[in-house]
Amino acid sequence: MALQMGVRFGRPKAKITEDFRKVYSRWKKGEITAVKAMEELDMKKTTLYKLVKEYEGNL
Repeated sequence: MALQMGVRFGRPKAKITEDFRKVYSRWKKGEITAVKAMEELDMKKTTLYKLVKEYEGNL
C-alpha cells in the first residue's frame, strides 16, 4: 500500500550542499585533509568520495 502511494523507505540520499562545496574547495586547495573534510561534513569516506565524483563530473 505504502509503495503504491509513493512513500520512500530507507536513508535519504546524500546531496551536494553549499557546505559540501565550501569544504570541497578547501580540501582541493590542500588546506584540509580528506579526513578533516569527512569530520566537518559528518560523513563516511565512501559517501565523501561518491559526492566528489558526482560533483567533479558536473563541473
